[in-house]
Amino acid sequence: MTALGGCLSLVTLVAAGILLRATVSLYSYSGHGKRPMFGDFEAQRHWQEVTVNLPIADWYRNTTDNDLLYWGLDYPPLTAYHSFLVGKWAQLQDPKFVELHKSRGITNQGHKRFMRNTVLLADLLIYIPAVLLACHAVRKTIHRESATGVDLLFMATAILYPGQLLVDNGHFQYNNISLGLAAAAIAAILRNRNLLGAFFFVLALNYKQMELYHALPFFFYLLASCFKSTKGFSLGSGLWKLIKLGALVVATFAVLWSPWLGSVDSALQVLHRVFPVARGVFEDKVSNVWCIVNVFVKLRNFDNAHMAIVCLTCTLFAVLPSCVHLLFHSTSKRNFLLALANSALGFFLFSFQVHEKSILLAALPITLLFPLYPAQCFWFLQIATFSMVPLLAKDGLVGPYLGLTVLTLAFLKISLGFLTNFTLKPSFCTLDAFGVESLFKGKRAIPSRWDISLVHLYYASLVAQAMLLLAFQYVPPPPQLPFLWPLLISAFSCGHFVLFFVYFNCQQLLSNGDLKIVDKKDGAVGKTNKRKVK
Repeated sequence: MTALGGCLSLVTLVAAGILLRATVSLYSYSGHGKRPMFGDFEAQRHWQEVTVNLPIADWYRNTTDNDLLYWGLDYPPLTAYHSFLVGKWAQLQDPKFVELHKSRGITNQGHKRFMRNTVLLADLLIYIPAVLLACHAVRKTIHRESATGVDLLFMATAILYPGQLLVDNGHFQYNNISLGLAAAAIAAILRNRNLLGAFFFVLALNYKQMELYHALPFFFYLLASCFKSTKGFSLGSGLWKLIKLGALVVATFAVLWSPWLGSVDSALQVLHRVFPVARGVFEDKVSNVWCIVNVFVKLRNFDNAHMAIVCLTCTLFAVLPSCVHLLFHSTSKRNFLLALANSALGFFLFSFQVHEKSILLAALPITLLFPLYPAQCFWFLQIATFSMVPLLAKDGLVGPYLGLTVLTLAFLKISLGFLTNFTLKPSFCTLDAFGVESLFKGKRAIPSRWDISLVHLYYASLVAQAMLLLAFQYVPPPPQLPFLWPLLISAFSCGHFVLFFVYFNCQQLLSNGDLKIVDKKDGAVGKTNKRKVK
């Protein structure tokens, strides 16, 4: 593909991404018309109302003008600053959008368009460029032997991922900002710009505290990289690098938190709002281990502080093997991405106060692993979106979910026919309607029995998802089990997530850093050379 063709393809992908996001934006959103609290849409609007009308010292504090029981600000300072900027823009559009007290629950179309456009703007300015940079960094540093076709499918998967579209542009949130900053951090680290990567990650963490899901791999990788170089272990230069890195992180935190560092009480109040232990182990029917355990042992009967310690312990046991492995194998950038995926999945499955939407934190690094494990990553991304069906149904977004899912499968089928990396025919699986066998077998002319078995399992999973969705939508649950279908969807999705957690841990922990990559100079299909993965 020529440079011009590549640019045209990229522009087309970005345009398609914006078009799909704008289309989803036409649908309903979280809490529309549902008094008295409405939903996440109102929460984001209310934060704009609070930040533009109240002094900064009162943003996180309960006052007569800031009732923390009504969507009190509970995200870190960078979210508050973003809410302030958007609130100022809202005042320019129509002061009634953020009028103190009187703007609660505003539902007119002008305000909806304004709010939707702020998310689209964040997609266009932050999320999409950052994800494309991360894809490019993966292409240059990890999967350097891939052909153009895989690059195009890789970028399309990243930009058009239905889960992110449905949550941010449908349900309504700004995950695109924190995920975009995290993607920029990953891109910088893959390109050996560790200070820049640390800076972007601190910004991501200060936008949403859920970026803690990615924090341990960043910490261990950057710590190890300070003391390791091409010449081996270096204590002197390593300490200097560590001092610079620590100073950058502390300075960035200090600047962002400076309005509340004047008193211990103010700083602790922000921390109390950002980490609300009183909320409980999980939200609704999230697809993690605790939601399933709760069927047999009612976790809400236990003290929240006690459960927080249990969750923390289980989470550390789940993620530390991957992170400690990264500490001693930090030269492998593939292991860095795998550790990010393993850490995010471990936190999602075992940590405290987990939301359905938090699966997007695992989806980001797994998306970036697509060139290395295309079938597994495609499968994960699909089941991750399905796991949020109960949430999407509340917002009237099942239609867009179905449309995007079918579009994704159709795009996969069509695009694989144009790729040089995969061979669609002959197919050894008669049930392979969407060509996923090509993802499992890669460049092998004949799939193994294991490949065929995985294809069958994938379609069994797809059929089970369809059956659960139909039951959820059209079959009334037994009166004594009113949450039967959401719980089955959660358990079904959780089972997948556990298996993927095991799979990606095995890929990291049992690997010596080598990976078979197609050699462009080798004309024979299926022949590979072992290359050291950075």
